[in-house]
Amino acid sequence: MKKIKVPVFLVTALAAIYQLSPFIGFNKQLIFLLFLILPFAMILMVYRILKDGTPTEKTWEEYFYEDYAYKRSGREEMLKE
Repeated sequence: MKKIKVPVFLVTALAAIYQLSPFIGFNKQLIFLLFLILPFAMILMVYRILKDGTPTEKTWEEYFYEDYAYKRSGREEMLKE
């Protein structure tokens, strides 16, 4: 999990800088460069999360949320009908 914190933080910071760049006063060339870099950074971040992230033991059929132990209700009744 520690491996993916740095890419997530960096890409989030890059996206925030891109969103705030017109208000900060960046020139148009730098804003355009950020516009070109950000999709590739996002793809690399997703790749790192999928590659280095830890899979969960929870299944979609049992749990609706990953981060909260909320069990699904009504699933068995739907399958019986």
